[in-house]
Amino acid sequence: MTLFFLLLMIVAFFAVVLVAGNSLSACVGTAIGARILSQKSGALLGFFGFTLGLLLQGPSMLRSTQALLPSSNTTLSLVALSVTVLVFFIADALRVPVPLTMSLLSLLAGLSLRNHVGIDSFYITTVILMWVLAPAVSAVGAFCILKISNRTTSMNVWRKERIYKTLLLIFSVSTAYALGANTLGFIVALEGFSALTLLIAVFGIFVGAVYFSAGEIRRIGQEIFHLRYSNAFAALFTSLFLVECGTLFGIPLSSTQTLTFGVFGAGMSYRTKFLSLKPFLVILLGWITVPLLSFVIALII
Repeated sequence: MTLFFLLLMIVAFFAVVLVAGNSLSACVGTAIGARILSQKSGALLGFFGFTLGLLLQGPSMLRSTQALLPSSNTTLSLVALSVTVLVFFIADALRVPVPLTMSLLSLLAGLSLRNHVGIDSFYITTVILMWVLAPAVSAVGAFCILKISNRTTSMNVWRKERIYKTLLLIFSVSTAYALGANTLGFIVALEGFSALTLLIAVFGIFVGAVYFSAGEIRRIGQEIFHLRYSNAFAALFTSLFLVECGTLFGIPLSSTQTLTFGVFGAGMSYRTKFLSLKPFLVILLGWITVPLLSFVIALII
């Protein structure tokens, strides 16, 4: 085992820890905001979903790393993950869910240009198009789901709430599964899904979900919008659908984008509800600056 490989494993562990903690809000933040799950039970539920998704569907993200960094090696992977860890340390300190997929993809593209490696331009264009369309689709989808749901007045209110509660639990673990396959799979794909890397990643998922998720969960589930069961379900459903579609096609998609705009669309469906725009603007600023910063760093290192 070379020194660079050992360093790669260490950095990969910290990357998974920070990403699992940062992304957990996209899975269980809505259910916690709707008072269905406690933070502790949400963390354990997220750990189970992350791990299952990574093991069963994560290898599909190998296509992404091969398209972005065709001649990847241990050194380049180490550089990419090191910068990712740095970005997420900053994000965790600010309690801002930043887009790992956007940051890491920009970083890999920058490294390819810096090392004069040809990349798949069609694939890059497709990913950027998905980044632009996914938030809009998520917001509109959540808005339409709630509008249709609110017109269903024949069902008993309490029965309807119980159904939403059950669906939220199911979709929370399903979203964690999708993010384990997409986001965490994107990280592990840099090394190639060896047994050692998977073992380190699973341990990192546990540490991140249990110890590094509190701030981001509060940001998504409580500060942006005081969620009803129906709001939480609509936002989670649209986010899950889009991220899973991205995984099936080997496209890394930002869960923070899809969920946050899903929450926004859910909030817009209620004219009388107060929707705080400040947290959205903070997160939106992170979406713009973090990928650009990652790209610039990749060009100069």
